[in-house]
Parts: sequence; structure tokens; C-alpha cells
Amino acid sequence: MPIFITMKTPIFKNLLLLSLFVGIIAACSKKEDFTSQDDQQIEEIQIGLTFRKASLRNQPVAFSVFDDEGNEISENVSFFVDGNLLEANSFVSPSEGTFEVYAEYDLNGSVYTTDIETFSVVIPKRKVIMEDYTGTWCGYCPSLDAAINEVALLTDDISVVAIHNNDDLALAIEPTIREEFGVFGFPSGRINRTTPWGSALNFPISAVTDLAGNVVPIAISITTQVSNGTLFTKINVASEEEIQDKKLVVYLLEDGIVRDQTNYFNNDETSPYFGLGNPIPNFELDHVLRASISDAFGDPMTNTAALTDFEMNYSYNLPSDFVVNNLSIVVMVVEQDNTAVNTQHVKVNESVFYQ
Repeated sequence: MPIFITMKTPIFKNLLLLSLFVGIIAACSKKEDFTSQDDQQIEEIQIGLTFRKASLRNQPVAFSVFDDEGNEISENVSFFVDGNLLEANSFVSPSEGTFEVYAEYDLNGSVYTTDIETFSVVIPKRKVIMEDYTGTWCGYCPSLDAAINEVALLTDDISVVAIHNNDDLALAIEPTIREEFGVFGFPSGRINRTTPWGSALNFPISAVTDLAGNVVPIAISITTQVSNGTLFTKINVASEEEIQDKKLVVYLLEDGIVRDQTNYFNNDETSPYFGLGNPIPNFELDHVLRASISDAFGDPMTNTAALTDFEMNYSYNLPSDFVVNNLSIVVMVVEQDNTAVNTQHVKVNESVFYQ
């Protein structure tokens, strides 16, 4: 996934660096597998020096330079990484690290030099997907919310999805999801989709933190943009091993939704919800599942060679009552049995690269 680097020289001084999302919008949402080179959905206008912001160990990082009309400059271009001239337009590192890159090129008889920028080579780390099966009617459900908040204080290597039941935030697909994963009581937690998290009101924090940040083969990057009420999402997946028989799950979440929450801990002095009332008025609900942009259990991923980017693009028409500034995307790569291999999340209108 390219980033754009501003130029030191006047010819590029006033250029805007941007990515435009284009495509044919389906009635609700649409997906495109770009491993098949379908040219719908997302088109990036490249200007200046471009390259993938983050790559895996031993994954080639290709560099290109584009003029102000988006035409690639392919002659008389030299690329430098950490001050060393590359023999070609690509770079490979067997170990993780942060590197500096710039280019020199001849344009109409004048020599130009780009600014020095950085890119990363990473070893993929696991982000644990934590799913909270809940409802505003459920008086014991704040206990799971409290456990998730405690985990979040200890690690950033988590993604959270709150799946509501039997309230105005519940989706039509909720019973199907719940039945697939054997959720029969509330509150219920799941780790990496298929592993029950705790029981009754006991949710052991170490069950999550022992997994979070562990090395895994797969990394996920996400770029999102909202244009004219449509959310465009570009997802890239790369792996140190062949991607085979995997699925891609893409969920849209919303934070900051306010509802009255039934609270059976109002008289429990050990609870963070002690004394807040029953129900708790205007309780802020985060990570609320608002839509499944993919199939609820994932869209098939094309088998992809190791260290090769798999790309998928989606578009989704946002309902008018969704607050764009509070929206985020959670992406999961899952096995055929729905166990999550890795996950990633990002706020809408932002991007996150391989980590």
C-alpha cells in the first residue's frame, strides 16, 4: 500500500497528495477480490515517490516515482535506503526494523531529490479478537465490559466487537452468529471467535494477555474513506506462509452510542458500576456491531503465495443515523472453522499498515 512523499523541489510544491476511491455501488455493500485484477472499486492516484509503508521480513518493497500527472518516471531514477544506493527499485530485509528512503531522478535535464521518509519491516503480531455478547437489558453484562476495559489497559493487541441481543442495536444476523459459536447465555465472551472466555461472571484477563502480541504469520492493513455517504474499505493481507483456505471477515462498529443499561451491580461495592443506578442512564456503549460488510462468517480468500499481498475492496452505503466520526472497521482473517488467525482494526477515514 503506497504512501506519498512530498518533494523538496518547486515542481512538486503545490501538489495535493491524495487517494481517490471510485467504484460501482451495490444496493448495500460490494466486495472485489483484486488478486483477480478487477479494476473496479478503488483507484489510487500516485504522485511523487511511492512504496508500501510496512512490509514483512523478506517481502520485497518496490519503489516508484510519479510526476504531477501520475505518470511513472522510469528512466534516470536512483533509490537510496539508509543512504545506500539500490541496484534496482526494490529492497528486502530479513529482519524487522525502520528504514529511510529517498530517490534522485532527472526530469527535463534537472536533478530532483525527494524528502527522506521512513518505512518499516515487521514481524506480524497477533491482535486477539474479543467478542462481547451483550444487551442493554442484561443486568450482568457490565461485568464483561469491565473485563474488556481491564484488558485494554494492559495491551493494545486486541480488537473488540460487541454483539447485541434483543435490543434496538441487535442485528438480524445476531441469532445466526450466536448459534454458530454456541452462545446461549449472557454475558458471554469469545476469544478469537471460537474460544469461550471465562464463565458466569469470571473473565480471566491472562487468557487474553497470554495470546496478545504473539508472533503469527499473517498481517493485515486497512485503508478507509467515506465519500458521499459511502464507506470504501481497502484491505491487504500478507503472510510469511502461503495463505490457503482462509476467509476474510469485515465488521463495521460504532462507539459512543448512548442507552440506558440494566445494572445488577449498583449495590456491589467491588464493581466499577457501583452506585451508578439501575438502569445506568445514558450508558456509553462502544464497539457495537452495526453491520457485517462481508459475509458474517467471512468471504473466501484466494490462495496466495507467501510474502505476496492479497487485496480486497468493499463499499458500503452508510445509514444516515450512523455517526461517521465514531465508526471503525474490524477485519479478521479466519480459518474454515471460523477461528481467527489474526485481526486488525482502524477508525473510519484512517489507515493502519502491517504490524
